[in-house]
Amino acid sequence: MGCCSSKTDNTVEYTLHILTSDAFKGAGSDSSVYIDMIGEQNGIGTGWIKVHNVHKNDFERGKMDKFKIKAKDIGLPLIIRLELRHRSKPDKWACDEITVLYGNTEVMFPVYDWIENEIWFTRGKALTHTQVKSPAVKSMRQREIEATKVKFQWIVRPNIDDIGWGLPRYVDATTFKELPKIFHATDVRQDNLFSRGFEAIVNRALATVKNAFSKIDDLDDYSRLYKHLQEDQDPVFMDRWKTDAEFGRQQLIGISPTSISKCTTLPDCCQISHSHVYDILNNGYSLEQEMQRGRIFIGDYSEVFQGVIRNKNSKGDELYCPDAICLYYASPEEDFIPIAIQLVPNDPETIFTPKDSAEDWLLAKMYFKVALSNLHEWHYHFMLTHNVMEPFAVSLFRCFPRSHPIYKLLRPHLQTVSIINALARDTLIKKGTLANKALALEGEDLARHTFKDFKMDDLVIPKVLKERGLDDKEILPKNYYRDDALSLWQIIEKFVSDIIKHFYEHDQDVLLDEEIQAFAKDMAHEGLGWQDGNTRGLDSKIEDVDTLICLCTSIIYTSSVQHATVNFPQYETYKFVPNSPLAMRLPPHKRGEATMSRILKSLPDVDMATITITIAYTLSSFSPDEVYLGEYPMRLFTDPEVLTFIDHYQKALKLYSDKVKERNEYADEYAYEYLLPDRVPNSIAI
Repeated sequence: MGCCSSKTDNTVEYTLHILTSDAFKGAGSDSSVYIDMIGEQNGIGTGWIKVHNVHKNDFERGKMDKFKIKAKDIGLPLIIRLELRHRSKPDKWACDEITVLYGNTEVMFPVYDWIENEIWFTRGKALTHTQVKSPAVKSMRQREIEATKVKFQWIVRPNIDDIGWGLPRYVDATTFKELPKIFHATDVRQDNLFSRGFEAIVNRALATVKNAFSKIDDLDDYSRLYKHLQEDQDPVFMDRWKTDAEFGRQQLIGISPTSISKCTTLPDCCQISHSHVYDILNNGYSLEQEMQRGRIFIGDYSEVFQGVIRNKNSKGDELYCPDAICLYYASPEEDFIPIAIQLVPNDPETIFTPKDSAEDWLLAKMYFKVALSNLHEWHYHFMLTHNVMEPFAVSLFRCFPRSHPIYKLLRPHLQTVSIINALARDTLIKKGTLANKALALEGEDLARHTFKDFKMDDLVIPKVLKERGLDDKEILPKNYYRDDALSLWQIIEKFVSDIIKHFYEHDQDVLLDEEIQAFAKDMAHEGLGWQDGNTRGLDSKIEDVDTLICLCTSIIYTSSVQHATVNFPQYETYKFVPNSPLAMRLPPHKRGEATMSRILKSLPDVDMATITITIAYTLSSFSPDEVYLGEYPMRLFTDPEVLTFIDHYQKALKLYSDKVKERNEYADEYAYEYLLPDRVPNSIAI
């Protein structure tokens, strides 16, 4: 039995199991821990009781402690208060959960937070704002929100030269060490990355190659360079990286698969015509006819880089990124190949096709890859995943109590983004970093330019694929990214829908949830529209169930699947630098100017290549304690119905994973594995 009542003094024995986190150094506490449990009737509590075992070292990292305490019989606890009473030196305690046994009934209280002085929390059962009936719980939730708005404050409005200018807002912390403790990295991540930082990792790599590589003499030297740095194997495409088929494959299912769109008319600045490609197209159709048939796709970067600051390398040399355009052809034979590249707007002398010399065409493809790689790193990767997800994370922790179902649903996907972004702002994105000495375009400036045009629909991947014409399975039968992305979106959407419809039966239920509405308003006006008033399509009021489902699906998908798409292929894509350079050291060539000597003088030097390889390797690495899609080590939900939804979700992910593995066994090209659920982290943590 978990309790033993006394008729004379109305006391009872409660059994407590308290779990201290195993994820952090300093998770345990030497302070005295006191507990006050409050029952369901009239907010009556036990009063403060010291929780300890005689002659035992309680509350140590990773340890589950068991306690039996005598207390006033308040029935099954509804609310728990914990207090640390510090000794000579104040400390913090990372408590994961508390289980209370009263009679034969057990109830779990998820905490998963750092306790500095005092904390209040309620049972694991999720409750919307309108479902809370207990006055004590209502009061507790209001106090919790008031406290979190002090704890998770927005960064103040920046000056025009500050890194936050013109970008989504983030929490008020200059460095990752100043972030609220709940955002801090686990020990494993801390040891792998945060204790050293990107700059230190890259500087060590530069020192390693200083004597071994003085200069690049041929293309094979780039291969020797990454093998020297990482003792690694060649990319899987190494024997065919120069081919048009491989160039097209990397565009279609590579690191930026949504950066192209179906082309029905050419941009005004594009001088490519049928005369350039007539003998490349099949079946005797003209370029205009193939555009109308939906077989021409375009990567158009002729305007997106205009006005963006160009970087210089460590030697002070200007770096180049062209305002390039590439036309692709989806042939009836299922090939997807580049057919023409224009490197300079309105300049026909910088138009290249496969009919040009091998050197001219190869160098043109390299220059186009520079444009693609810069847009990938600063827009598709940083801005469209890291940057736009961070204000959602801040608003989540500011506006919801921990017992709210939306908090429980989204926290596992948003908790880690702030710390990696703080590190990135300090060592990757801002002016003068080593990364900005290897990429042609300044990171914060390009992100700032593209955020002006960002809208929330850019995160709704089914809409993105449809608008860009990439959803056409007949024209693009080998677009495995599309297949995996849409399937995973549907699986996530079903899971989100099950949970949200369990708590919100009618649209009015959403509209009346004051905490939901506070979240929407905070996110729209303080997170996205905080400087220019443009909320980027995010309404400040969520009026129906479907809108809430779409928003939560977009957040989970972007933080997991889309980030995996644009992050983890980096090393494979960039380690052999000629395959996809991040910058060129000479301006774009004109037709007939390319030689192997010109190619080598244009490509990145040893330092630039070393920076590229090292950063790509670091960002593409999985952490040993990675949490993958569908895994929930934090037991935030305890509702039996929700646990059933989680089980169904995990089974759906497993079924799709098996389907992808079977597809890959019979693939006539390289297996597309980046979106296997067991390779997709649950959140943005690197």
